[in-house]
Amino acid sequence: MKIKQYYPFIVPAISLILVLFLAFRWYNLRTQRDSISDVTQVEVEDLTQEELLVVQGASDVSTVDLKSETDEPAIGQVRYKVEDERVLITITADLPELETESYQVWFAGQGKEPQQAFMLTRSKAGYLGSASLNIENLPLEVLVTDQSGVTAGQMGRQLLKGLIEAQE
Repeated sequence: MKIKQYYPFIVPAISLILVLFLAFRWYNLRTQRDSISDVTQVEVEDLTQEELLVVQGASDVSTVDLKSETDEPAIGQVRYKVEDERVLITITADLPELETESYQVWFAGQGKEPQQAFMLTRSKAGYLGSASLNIENLPLEVLVTDQSGVTAGQMGRQLLKGLIEAQE
């Protein structure tokens, strides 16, 4: 009958064990989800100035014309070069000038969801942007979107679309 004296300790101990178990389970599920989502993402890096000059000025650069997805006058081109297991990409586009919003480039790897890559910046030659990514991500679909009226992280209206194929 000495068990009655331990009742005040048993209930808090069981509660503490339950809370620790649930916290451990939550942590494991969260880290597993993060590692799974990393597999489906394309890793994008910025080009250095030297790499940018290589892509813009080289004659052995491959090009892909971007096809317009709307009735608006929009044309664009992707110039890319494979160098050291990386793909150096430069995108130029002739798009209507936006006052407050911007144009976003999205990459979608084969069987993967599109993800934000970089913003296009206005220059004398139109809208420009560049990036570098691993060659394992090819073939890669390139999407240019109008981000007018869209919250951050959501894809806007598609304007241009193209596909970068893996080179043999």
